[in-house]
Formats: sequence, structure tokens, C-alpha cells
Amino acid sequence: MSAVEAAVRAVRDVLLLGKRIDDLEGDVTALSRDIQALAADHALLAQRVARIEGFVEGAAAANVARRARLPKA
Repeated sequence: MSAVEAAVRAVRDVLLLGKRIDDLEGDVTALSRDIQALAADHALLAQRVARIEGFVEGAAAANVARRARLPKA
């Protein structure tokens, strides 16, 4: 392999490496957007779960309150 071929190969490798880095930057940007969307969805899901827990706790409290009554005479 001559020095010219080695130089051309080195330039080609650098250009390919630059393309790979650009592709990785795009992937990182996409992952960042996905993580932000996941965080937003997680917050909505946490709110829904809290609301369901409130219903369950309210029903349980109402059920306990009903049992505590004195029987009718």
C-alpha cells in the first residue's frame, strides 16, 4: 500500500467517522425526546393512580363507617 492510498483511506475513515457521529447525535436527540415524553406520560399515569387510590380509600372509609353504626331496634 502506498502512502497516497494510506492517506486516502485515512481521509475516508475520518469522513465515515464524522457521519457515524452525526447519526449518533440524531439518535441521542430522538432518545431525549422519547425520555421527555415518557416522563410526561409517567406524570399523567401517577395522577390517574392517585385518583383511583382516592376512590378506593373513600370506598373503604365509607364501608367502615357503615359497619360502625348501631343496629336498628
